[in-house]
Amino acid sequence: MEDKLIIARKTKRTIDYIEKNIYNISNDYKVLKERILNCLYDVLENVYRANIEQDRKYKEEVIVQIKMLNYYLKKCMDLELITKSKFLNYGKYLSEIHDMVNSWMEYEKD
Repeated sequence: MEDKLIIARKTKRTIDYIEKNIYNISNDYKVLKERILNCLYDVLENVYRANIEQDRKYKEEVIVQIKMLNYYLKKCMDLELITKSKFLNYGKYLSEIHDMVNSWMEYEKD
């Protein structure tokens, strides 16, 4: 079933892309890996909540979660668990979601 909410589709693709690579991280970094995976799914959950409940706090939570994901992924790069190229690609995906949420909030402000 195709999601009609564009931002949800984008978030799902981002989850799929990041998730398949994060699973390859050693279990020595289990906490970091779990935080990344949980945060990815929390982003999707809050996108749906923001759409259904029309509450700005969920959109703001998505922004916070994306910032945390960027931090976790930077940590992975610093620990050489992912390459700089992967980090930049992940950042691009997350930035697109971030921009979509910001636009959504600006649209509703008017």
